[in-house]
Amino acid sequence: MLFKFLARQAIFIYLFIFCLLISSYPANAGLSSLKSTAGLTNFAFASYLGTGFYVSSGQKVFVIQLPFDHTIKQKTDTEAGWVLKLPVTFGLLDFNGLESGNLPNLNQVGTLTFLPGIEYQYPVTPEWTVIPFGDYGFARDLNNKTNILVTGFGIKSYVKINHKGNQVTLGNKILYATEHSKNSDQNPDYALIETGLDYQIHTELNAGGRNIDLSFYYINYYYPNNLIFLAQTKNPIRVGSANEVGFSIANLPDFLFLKKPRLGFGVRISSGVTVYRLLYGLPF
Repeated sequence: MLFKFLARQAIFIYLFIFCLLISSYPANAGLSSLKSTAGLTNFAFASYLGTGFYVSSGQKVFVIQLPFDHTIKQKTDTEAGWVLKLPVTFGLLDFNGLESGNLPNLNQVGTLTFLPGIEYQYPVTPEWTVIPFGDYGFARDLNNKTNILVTGFGIKSYVKINHKGNQVTLGNKILYATEHSKNSDQNPDYALIETGLDYQIHTELNAGGRNIDLSFYYINYYYPNNLIFLAQTKNPIRVGSANEVGFSIANLPDFLFLKKPRLGFGVRISSGVTVYRLLYGLPF
């Protein structure tokens, strides 16, 4: 069992090296000169940041994502599956809800991202799934009425291990994305290498006829080209890596478009930037 686990990780490391070479060419310094409406980072990549409050140097941005998707073919332990991803992401600018407790309104919405994508879920073994994916969509700056095309691709890996009746999930993701605008000859990029560990505990707690599971997780984010926050200010912050810890509650009753939703909260800390993250589904 241990040998198989190490072999799986070795394969993923080879993929990691390959994608790292791709993501390092070129390392666009042009990202630091972007005029980002959202203030914290290039709004075109908001879909990859995830739902949460992004706080730095007194500035706050609230990013919220609606994770719509459609299963084209259900993955099994032996057959691959296809999933169409249709996430819609909104960026709300200088949102003061952390202090006031008020909900945002549409007048505060500054950015909109629609980034459809396709995932190919390949079961290498019943416990290990590898997922190549590609995205192609657009981001719109509602204040400046600017459209930007976004292209992204990468690979994810999930290994599930049973531990004393509970479940440990090791997740890895490599992502490379770029944006294209007819108003600029620069094509800033976004590169991410993500490693996460989730420990899910089965409990006797019951809601809606289902036993509730509790999980605790840790994620490391590594940005090969540096992620730049506060890009339009005199003192942009370059983030090379970040760490996140949090918890979630899984197997909850169905709600709206969410089936067996998993809801949670996490805190991501890096140099100069703190993220209070709201999540649904696996944290990575």
